[in-house]
Amino acid sequence: MADLALLIDTSVRGHGLVAVGAGDEVVAEWPVPGGVDTLQAALAEALRLGGDGIGRVVVARGPGSYIGVRSGLAAALGVAQGRGMPLHLVGSLAVVAARVDPGAAVLLALRDAGRGGVLAQAFRGSGGSWEASSPSELLGRGAPWPRSWRDFSHLADPDAVAPFELAGDRATLSRSDAAALALLAVGAQGAGVPYDLLSAEYAIRVGAER
Repeated sequence: MADLALLIDTSVRGHGLVAVGAGDEVVAEWPVPGGVDTLQAALAEALRLGGDGIGRVVVARGPGSYIGVRSGLAAALGVAQGRGMPLHLVGSLAVVAARVDPGAAVLLALRDAGRGGVLAQAFRGSGGSWEASSPSELLGRGAPWPRSWRDFSHLADPDAVAPFELAGDRATLSRSDAAALALLAVGAQGAGVPYDLLSAEYAIRVGAER
């Protein structure tokens, strides 16, 4: 039975990963520090290890590194479409939130956006997991800390980007990025996203950016 999941997150510059998950457990993990070559090598190892036991692909869809997100999504789409497996997308900040056990009522998940920017998204504890309660936001370099972000006393801040005076209660990160992605993969069931729609979205974006 194909009960393993191929997990991919290349949304954070220099901190990417490929892993194989079984339920909410990580069977094996390969770091992807950057570049297509390291991503391809990690994917090859994961597919060799998981073999026919891999039944779906779960990938972080951003927000995050422009090139990293697209590299991870393209790789995930290629594997899923090539093997006829479901493809599931999860938010990169949802991965950050999933590193924290949902004991607090509300949580602000933060991530370094590079070039002095900060990404943030609010989550609310719901039924033993986190549920997004706002869209993700980007704080540009040198911009003041938004008032709405100051109201959170619990912060999931793995990159330590929150200003010291606003740190509040930095939530304990009880699991790794890979373990958080595996946990989210448990809830990613069903047919996943249509390949054609995702391919068309890429075609439109690439055409507009050229």
